[in-house]
Amino acid sequence: MTINNETLGQSAEKVICDLSGLDSSHLNDRSDESYEKILKPTITKALNRLPSVIRHIGLEKGNRGGQSKSSIDFYLNEEKTLSVKTNKNSNMKVCPSEVGQSSWIVLNEYFKEILQINNIKSLDRDNFKQIVFNSINLLIPIYLHHLMSCDYLLWIYQKKSSFHYKIIQKNNLSSFNWDINKFSFTKNIGNWNESCTVKYNEISLGEFQLHRNRSPNKKFRFNMQNLCEILEV
Repeated sequence: MTINNETLGQSAEKVICDLSGLDSSHLNDRSDESYEKILKPTITKALNRLPSVIRHIGLEKGNRGGQSKSSIDFYLNEEKTLSVKTNKNSNMKVCPSEVGQSSWIVLNEYFKEILQINNIKSLDRDNFKQIVFNSINLLIPIYLHHLMSCDYLLWIYQKKSSFHYKIIQKNNLSSFNWDINKFSFTKNIGNWNESCTVKYNEISLGEFQLHRNRSPNKKFRFNMQNLCEILEV
């Protein structure tokens, strides 16, 4: 089995199930035993700081149906929800659910108000760049909302040979105000061909990617370490 970030994520979800006394047999073929052993001490500590886990739904379809994936990975006690994000390398980049790498049709729906502000009827490669540069202060809160679609985000990341974790609580982010004057970009609308990094207060916040001959052909990922620094969480 190739150990990629998806396998790491499924291994983490299986460990959460096992430690919480839930059936994890549906994850047997998706997980890796060696990663489970490595992750167990880290996840044990994380679970001690969260409400009890009562159900896993990470493999179910999202509310949108079709190819969408559930943005909720676990239901917790106290009517709370949990999503799990993982990184197995040093780039620390995480894609928000739903909007991180969706079709233009899906983004048209989620970015509807931004399109109206920019007098755009339907997104394509060129006018997507337009809304990024014109309305980045409106886009980032939508991306962040979908990253933090649950009450809690458990981010598990690898540094060198060991795993660490951070728990981010959605309620702690509600008061943050994104100032459009503090955004900057590594490319402009003319020379942005594939990758463009957006910065906030000169800190790399995330990366937009637009590809002509690769799938997915568009993607946005937060730099999680820097996002936590900016949000002070």
